[in-house]
Amino acid sequence: MKKSKLFVSFLTIKSSQLFPDKEYYLNANDIIIYNIYLPDFLNLQSDLYLFLNSIEIKKAQRFYKEIDRNRFIIYRAILKLLLGAYTKLDVKNIYLDYDFNKKPYLASHPWLHFNISHSENFATIAISRKKVGIDIEYLSDDFKYSSLLPDIFDDIERVTIQNSNDKKKTFYMLWTRKESFVKALGKGIDEDFKYIPCSDGQHYVDFSLIKNSQNWQVYTFDLTDYYLGTVAFEGLASNSNNIEMYSMPNNMKDLLKMKPMQ
Repeated sequence: MKKSKLFVSFLTIKSSQLFPDKEYYLNANDIIIYNIYLPDFLNLQSDLYLFLNSIEIKKAQRFYKEIDRNRFIIYRAILKLLLGAYTKLDVKNIYLDYDFNKKPYLASHPWLHFNISHSENFATIAISRKKVGIDIEYLSDDFKYSSLLPDIFDDIERVTIQNSNDKKKTFYMLWTRKESFVKALGKGIDEDFKYIPCSDGQHYVDFSLIKNSQNWQVYTFDLTDYYLGTVAFEGLASNSNNIEMYSMPNNMKDLLKMKPMQ
Protein backbone atom coordinates (compact mmCIF):
# COMPACT_ATOMS: atom_id res chain seq x y z
CA MET A 1 0.00 0.00 0.00
CA LYS A 2 1.27 3.47 -0.90
CA LYS A 3 2.10 5.85 1.91
CA SER A 4 2.44 9.61 2.30
CA LYS A 5 5.32 11.24 4.14
CA LEU A 6 4.50 13.35 7.18
CA PHE A 7 7.25 15.40 8.82
CA VAL A 8 6.62 16.77 12.33
CA SER A 9 8.81 19.17 14.28
CA PHE A 10 9.00 22.23 16.54
CA LEU A 11 9.88 25.50 14.82
CA THR A 12 10.80 28.92 16.16
CA ILE A 13 8.80 31.54 14.28
CA LYS A 14 9.31 35.19 15.17
CA SER A 15 6.27 37.41 14.89
CA SER A 16 6.60 40.82 13.23
CA GLN A 17 4.19 43.76 13.18
CA LEU A 18 2.23 43.81 9.94
CA PHE A 19 2.57 46.81 7.64
CA PRO A 20 -0.93 46.81 6.08
CA ASP A 21 0.05 48.56 2.84
CA LYS A 22 2.51 45.83 1.89
CA GLU A 23 2.00 43.85 -1.30
CA TYR A 24 -0.30 40.88 -0.71
CA TYR A 25 1.04 38.16 -2.96
CA LEU A 26 1.68 34.47 -2.32
CA ASN A 27 4.52 32.48 -3.81
CA ALA A 28 4.11 28.72 -4.16
CA ASN A 29 5.89 27.92 -0.88
CA ASP A 30 4.59 30.78 1.28
CA ILE A 31 2.74 30.02 4.52
CA ILE A 32 1.69 33.27 6.17
CA ILE A 33 0.30 33.33 9.72
CA TYR A 34 -1.61 36.32 11.10
CA ASN A 35 -2.16 36.74 14.85
CA ILE A 36 -5.00 38.72 16.39
CA TYR A 37 -4.91 39.60 20.08
CA LEU A 38 -8.67 39.98 20.42
CA PRO A 39 -8.87 42.29 23.50
CA ASP A 40 -6.99 44.96 21.53
CA PHE A 41 -9.76 45.00 18.91
CA LEU A 42 -12.86 45.20 21.10
CA ASN A 43 -13.12 48.94 20.61
CA LEU A 44 -13.18 48.34 16.83
CA GLN A 45 -16.01 45.82 17.00
CA SER A 46 -18.70 48.21 15.70
CA ASP A 47 -16.50 49.20 12.71
CA LEU A 48 -15.58 45.62 11.89
CA TYR A 49 -19.23 44.59 12.15
CA LEU A 50 -19.88 46.54 8.94
CA PHE A 51 -17.81 44.05 6.94
CA LEU A 52 -20.09 41.13 7.80
CA ASN A 53 -22.84 39.99 5.47
CA SER A 54 -26.33 38.97 6.61
CA ILE A 55 -25.38 35.31 7.02
CA GLU A 56 -22.42 36.20 9.24
CA ILE A 57 -24.50 38.64 11.28
CA LYS A 58 -27.02 35.89 11.99
CA LYS A 59 -24.19 33.59 13.01
CA ALA A 60 -22.81 36.24 15.35
CA GLN A 61 -26.22 36.69 16.94
CA ARG A 62 -26.38 32.99 17.80
CA PHE A 63 -23.50 33.32 20.27
CA TYR A 64 -24.96 33.28 23.77
CA LYS A 65 -22.14 35.25 25.41
CA GLU A 66 -21.39 38.79 24.28
CA ILE A 67 -17.63 38.23 24.51
CA ASP A 68 -17.88 35.25 22.13
CA ARG A 69 -20.06 37.25 19.75
CA ASN A 70 -17.60 40.14 19.71
CA ARG A 71 -14.64 37.82 19.18
CA PHE A 72 -16.37 36.22 16.19
CA ILE A 73 -17.09 39.63 14.65
CA ILE A 74 -13.44 40.63 15.03
CA TYR A 75 -11.76 37.56 13.59
CA ARG A 76 -14.31 37.03 10.82
CA ALA A 77 -14.02 40.64 9.64
CA ILE A 78 -10.21 40.51 9.72
CA LEU A 79 -10.24 37.21 7.82
CA LYS A 80 -12.35 38.88 5.13
CA LEU A 81 -10.00 41.88 5.00
CA LEU A 82 -7.06 39.52 4.45
CA LEU A 83 -8.91 37.54 1.79
CA GLY A 84 -9.84 40.79 0.08
CA ALA A 85 -6.21 41.90 0.12
CA TYR A 86 -5.02 38.67 -1.56
CA THR A 87 -7.90 38.34 -4.06
CA LYS A 88 -8.62 42.06 -4.71
CA LEU A 89 -12.29 41.32 -4.01
CA ASP A 90 -14.55 43.88 -2.34
CA VAL A 91 -14.65 42.68 1.28
CA LYS A 92 -18.42 43.09 1.54
CA ASN A 93 -18.86 40.77 -1.46
CA ILE A 94 -16.81 37.93 0.02
CA TYR A 95 -19.04 34.97 0.84
CA LEU A 96 -17.39 31.87 2.24
CA ASP A 97 -18.41 28.45 0.99
CA TYR A 98 -18.12 25.33 3.15
CA ASP A 99 -17.17 21.77 2.34
CA PHE A 100 -18.86 18.71 3.85
CA ASN A 101 -16.77 19.05 7.03
CA LYS A 102 -17.66 22.75 7.31
CA LYS A 103 -14.18 23.91 6.32
CA PRO A 104 -14.51 27.34 4.67
CA TYR A 105 -13.14 28.11 1.22
CA LEU A 106 -13.55 30.64 -1.59
CA ALA A 107 -15.16 29.00 -4.61
CA SER A 108 -14.09 31.95 -6.78
CA HIS A 109 -10.42 31.54 -5.81
CA PRO A 110 -9.71 27.81 -5.30
CA TRP A 111 -5.94 28.45 -5.31
CA LEU A 112 -6.18 30.42 -2.06
CA HIS A 113 -6.14 28.16 0.99
CA PHE A 114 -6.80 29.49 4.48
CA ASN A 115 -7.67 28.29 7.93
CA ILE A 116 -8.51 29.98 11.23
CA SER A 117 -8.24 28.98 14.88
CA HIS A 118 -9.19 30.84 18.02
CA SER A 119 -8.67 30.15 21.71
CA GLU A 120 -9.51 32.55 24.55
CA ASN A 121 -7.87 35.91 23.72
CA PHE A 122 -6.16 34.96 20.45
CA ALA A 123 -7.24 34.16 16.92
CA THR A 124 -4.80 33.04 14.23
CA ILE A 125 -5.26 32.84 10.47
CA ALA A 126 -3.03 30.84 8.10
CA ILE A 127 -3.02 31.63 4.36
CA SER A 128 -1.19 29.78 1.59
CA ARG A 129 -1.36 28.40 -1.93
CA LYS A 130 -0.97 24.99 -0.26
CA LYS A 131 -3.66 23.19 1.68
CA VAL A 132 -3.19 24.45 5.21
CA GLY A 133 -4.56 23.94 8.71
CA ILE A 134 -3.80 25.76 11.94
CA ASP A 135 -4.69 25.20 15.58
CA ILE A 136 -3.85 27.30 18.63
CA GLU A 137 -4.61 26.49 22.23
CA TYR A 138 -4.48 28.34 25.53
CA LEU A 139 -2.40 26.31 28.00
CA SER A 140 -5.14 26.10 30.59
CA ASP A 141 -4.41 24.85 34.10
CA ASP A 142 -8.10 24.03 34.60
CA PHE A 143 -8.55 21.63 31.69
CA LYS A 144 -8.40 18.03 32.92
CA TYR A 145 -7.18 16.06 29.94
CA SER A 146 -6.06 12.77 31.53
CA SER A 147 -9.31 10.92 30.81
CA LEU A 148 -9.05 11.84 27.10
CA LEU A 149 -5.61 10.37 26.52
CA PRO A 150 -6.67 6.79 25.61
CA ASP A 151 -9.13 8.09 23.01
CA ILE A 152 -6.85 10.50 21.14
CA PHE A 153 -3.28 9.21 21.54
CA ASP A 154 -1.57 5.88 20.91
CA ASP A 155 0.58 4.12 23.53
CA ILE A 156 3.85 5.83 22.55
CA GLU A 157 2.26 9.29 22.56
CA ARG A 158 0.69 8.71 25.98
CA VAL A 159 4.04 7.64 27.38
CA THR A 160 5.62 10.78 25.88
CA ILE A 161 3.12 12.93 27.79
CA GLN A 162 3.43 10.99 31.03
CA ASN A 163 7.26 11.13 30.98
CA SER A 164 7.45 14.80 30.06
CA ASN A 165 8.78 17.42 32.47
CA ASP A 166 5.95 19.68 31.26
CA LYS A 167 3.01 17.33 30.78
CA LYS A 168 0.50 20.09 30.07
CA LYS A 169 2.54 21.68 27.27
CA THR A 170 3.36 18.29 25.77
CA PHE A 171 -0.32 17.37 25.73
CA TYR A 172 -1.24 20.59 23.93
CA MET A 173 1.70 20.24 21.54
CA LEU A 174 0.62 16.77 20.43
CA TRP A 175 -3.07 17.74 20.36
CA THR A 176 -2.52 20.81 18.14
CA ARG A 177 -0.43 18.74 15.75
CA LYS A 178 -3.24 16.28 15.20
CA GLU A 179 -5.89 19.00 15.10
CA SER A 180 -4.05 21.24 12.60
CA PHE A 181 -3.39 18.24 10.36
CA VAL A 182 -7.01 17.10 10.19
CA LYS A 183 -8.03 20.71 9.53
CA ALA A 184 -5.57 20.85 6.63
CA LEU A 185 -6.99 17.60 5.29
CA GLY A 186 -10.54 18.88 5.64
CA LYS A 187 -11.37 16.00 7.95
CA GLY A 188 -13.29 16.19 11.15
CA ILE A 189 -12.22 14.55 14.39
CA ASP A 190 -13.16 10.94 13.71
CA GLU A 191 -11.95 7.43 14.51
CA ASP A 192 -8.75 8.08 12.53
CA PHE A 193 -7.71 10.97 14.80
CA LYS A 194 -5.97 8.68 17.30
CA TYR A 195 -3.78 7.15 14.60
CA ILE A 196 -2.45 10.37 13.07
CA PRO A 197 1.27 10.61 14.00
CA CYS A 198 2.24 13.63 16.09
CA SER A 199 5.70 12.82 17.49
CA ASP A 200 8.80 14.61 16.20
CA GLY A 201 10.33 13.15 13.06
CA GLN A 202 9.29 11.71 9.72
CA HIS A 203 6.35 9.32 9.51
CA TYR A 204 4.72 7.31 6.77
CA VAL A 205 0.93 7.44 6.66
CA ASP A 206 -1.38 5.10 4.76
CA PHE A 207 -3.55 6.65 2.07
CA SER A 208 -6.49 4.97 3.79
CA LEU A 209 -5.94 7.24 6.79
CA ILE A 210 -5.67 10.55 4.98
CA LYS A 211 -7.55 9.75 1.76
CA ASN A 212 -5.01 11.39 -0.58
CA SER A 213 -1.45 11.08 -1.82
CA GLN A 214 0.08 14.39 -0.71
CA ASN A 215 3.08 14.69 1.55
CA TRP A 216 2.75 16.93 4.59
CA GLN A 217 4.63 19.03 7.12
CA VAL A 218 3.51 19.92 10.64
CA TYR A 219 5.27 22.55 12.76
CA THR A 220 4.55 23.57 16.34
CA PHE A 221 5.44 27.08 17.50
CA ASP A 222 5.17 29.21 20.63
CA LEU A 223 2.59 31.93 20.14
CA THR A 224 3.06 33.55 23.56
CA ASP A 225 4.01 32.30 27.02
CA TYR A 226 0.53 30.80 27.51
CA TYR A 227 -0.46 29.88 23.96
CA LEU A 228 0.83 27.16 21.67
CA GLY A 229 0.14 26.76 17.96
CA THR A 230 0.73 24.29 15.15
CA VAL A 231 0.49 24.79 11.39
CA ALA A 232 0.16 21.92 8.90
CA PHE A 233 0.54 22.16 5.14
CA GLU A 234 1.30 20.19 1.98
CA GLY A 235 4.80 19.43 0.77
CA LEU A 236 7.98 17.51 1.45
CA ALA A 237 10.22 18.68 4.28
CA SER A 238 13.09 18.88 1.79
CA ASN A 239 11.30 21.73 -0.02
CA SER A 240 12.20 25.30 0.87
CA ASN A 241 9.22 26.90 2.59
CA ASN A 242 8.76 30.49 3.64
CA ILE A 243 6.84 30.58 6.93
CA GLU A 244 6.14 34.09 8.20
CA MET A 245 4.09 35.33 11.15
CA TYR A 246 2.61 38.78 11.65
CA SER A 247 0.66 40.57 14.39
CA MET A 248 -2.37 42.43 13.06
CA PRO A 249 -2.54 46.22 13.67
CA ASN A 250 -5.34 47.22 16.04
CA ASN A 251 -6.55 50.43 14.43
CA MET A 252 -8.99 50.96 11.57
CA LYS A 253 -6.69 53.29 9.64
CA ASP A 254 -4.13 50.53 9.14
CA LEU A 255 -6.72 47.79 8.65
CA LEU A 256 -8.45 49.76 5.91
CA LYS A 257 -5.17 50.00 4.00
CA MET A 258 -5.60 46.29 3.33
CA LYS A 259 -8.77 46.88 1.32
CA PRO A 260 -8.26 46.61 -2.45
CA MET A 261 -8.70 49.77 -4.48
CA GLN A 262 -12.13 49.81 -6.12
